[in-house]
Amino acid sequence: RARNMLQRAIDGEVELKPGEVAEEVELGSATAAVIGRGGSNVAELEKTHGVKINVRSELQKARIVGRAENVAAASKAIQAIAKPILDAEAAQKEADEKQASGDSAWQVDEGDDDADGW
Repeated sequence: RARNMLQRAIDGEVELKPGEVAEEVELGSATAAVIGRGGSNVAELEKTHGVKINVRSELQKARIVGRAENVAAASKAIQAIAKPILDAEAAQKEADEKQASGDSAWQVDEGDDDADGW
């Protein structure tokens, strides 16, 4: 039992008190932005929303524990931080794939040169 408790503490798991819920949020490449310099963003989110947040960088996930409404608000705030980063990453990936497939609007075939004399 003690070993199990110790492992759960290492893993950042928190015992849920009555009325508390836990939610896991996928962070992906936005993990560092959610954490902030020296954990500043996590500390601010915990203070603002009255929750406990444990970020597992190696898994790119955050676990939020607290009252349901507080967890929902913190989750929404985390998504607001992560979404622009994840959207930009997805757009870059799509652009890279289009360029690799030759379907990019920026690729020009030499035969399509309509700027004669330039």
